[in-house]
Amino acid sequence: MTQHSPKRRRHVARKWHRWLGLVAAVPILWVAISGIMLNHAERLGLNERMVTNGWILKHYNQLPEGEPQALVVGDRLITGWGNELFLDEEAIPLQGELVGAVAYKGQLLIATPDKIGVFDGADELLLELDDLSLPGTPVQALGVMDEKLHLKVADQIFVLSEDFFSAEKVAAQLDVIEPRKLLAEERDSLTKAIRTRRGMPLWRVITDAHSGRLFGWPGWVVTDLSAVSLIVLTLLGLRLFPKRKS
Repeated sequence: MTQHSPKRRRHVARKWHRWLGLVAAVPILWVAISGIMLNHAERLGLNERMVTNGWILKHYNQLPEGEPQALVVGDRLITGWGNELFLDEEAIPLQGELVGAVAYKGQLLIATPDKIGVFDGADELLLELDDLSLPGTPVQALGVMDEKLHLKVADQIFVLSEDFFSAEKVAAQLDVIEPRKLLAEERDSLTKAIRTRRGMPLWRVITDAHSGRLFGWPGWVVTDLSAVSLIVLTLLGLRLFPKRKS
């Protein structure tokens, strides 16, 4: 019985080697190929190529969440999506929920519950009004009546001065234009613009896929198991290597 035990052990080792190699073949092959690609990233142009796939960009938090809301002021489309604000298809340096927007004396004012951004004709942010300069918060709406800028705060109406730094409470009614849902074609156009501008470098995506981080905890578990499998396969391979007879 002892004479057959080495042969039996070799048979068991060969069996495990075969099945383990079969199961681990794909992830090990991917790790090897992606490693070679990363070593030659510059030659392959991975630094210049951008990935704009929606799933990839969501993974890197490059696409807003939720239902976008919009307001039209003249020929300009202001969109609030998640916590981001867009003027036509460009992100603007103002964040928060979109509650109002008006054109006033050649400027565009965009309001969130706690801030008002004042933009010039070149879409540059000139001024950001917050609770230190506003008569109060949350801001509920903006409007222009009798060539004066009106602001609704906590169900009260105020008239802002031309320099925006003083306000007078008035007894008036302000017609509020509620933000609407973004139309399908508007959403498609904005999404395409966001993907184009926020594409991730291909080398970054391959690097995260190589390490397994791209797929969350299942990814790094598979990567770690593949590495362990490679070690076991190597040890089993050495075990199967025929010994020289003395």
